Parts: sequence; structure tokens; C-alpha cells
Amino acid sequence: MSNNRLEIRPWSAEEEAHLLALFDRGMTASEIGQRLGRTRLAVYGRLQRFRKQQGRVSRITGRVFAQWAG
Repeated sequence: MSNNRLEIRPWSAEEEAHLLALFDRGMTASEIGQRLGRTRLAVYGRLQRFRKQQGRVSRITGRVFAQWAG
């Protein structure tokens, strides 16, 4: 984990799935961050992005975003 903004790495689909699984188990953002090698704020921000996308559909495909399909 680094605070250097030049070392930002994108979230992979696998990491996002793992993030959501850990969150569903009731883990905190700090605990999830330690498991995934991310900061607490990175985890929190990603969870917020998912929350905003909930119920939205892709303008391109017309389908629900993959992380909310279930």
C-alpha cells in the first residue's frame, strides 16, 4: 500500500469480486484493504462507486452492470 498517487493501479474484475465477497461477509474497509493490498480509502471509494451504480444499466449494452448482476 502506498500513498504515492503515481503508483495507482486499476482494479481488476477479480479484485472487485473479492472486494464484494469480503464486504458481504461483514469485513471493514480497513480489513478488506489489508487483504487486497489497498488503502482503506481505496476500498471505501470503490464500494461507493458500486453503490452509485446500483440499478444503473449500461448505455452501450442496455444490461445491468456486471457487479450488480446476480
